[in-house]
Amino acid sequence: MLKKILENKISIVDNVKDWQEAIKIAASPLVADGSIEERYIEAMIENIKKFGKYIVVAPKVAMPHSRPEDGVNKNCLALLKINEGVVFGEETNEEEKVYFIFILGAIDNGSHIETLMKLMDVIDDEEKIDAMTKVSSVKELMELI
Repeated sequence: MLKKILENKISIVDNVKDWQEAIKIAASPLVADGSIEERYIEAMIENIKKFGKYIVVAPKVAMPHSRPEDGVNKNCLALLKINEGVVFGEETNEEEKVYFIFILGAIDNGSHIETLMKLMDVIDDEEKIDAMTKVSSVKELMELI
């Protein structure tokens, strides 16, 4: 199920300038296919500035999101792998680096729950996440997901 949803929505980069750029890159396939609007990206960034790094949901993994009314046109999911990682916030603690950014968009408060549950199965599997950090291609990432 996740493989189908993530098809053509996975990007890999070596590094990013900062976490804001990471979110923009991660969300770009969803803007390109009309799943979300540009304003959804800005809403995600503003939420993090306002509420902090609550979107870091597990070691090495962040899941930025915002409200459906902030520009979601259809339920969607995208993934960015950052080979060198990025830190959310001001500190540069290596242990807090995020290597995977899953952008989640939902058209309402309930229809994305099944996708979220499947995604959490991946995120909660530390061995899988560690294996994912070592791969270098989208194909290899898809095989692990």
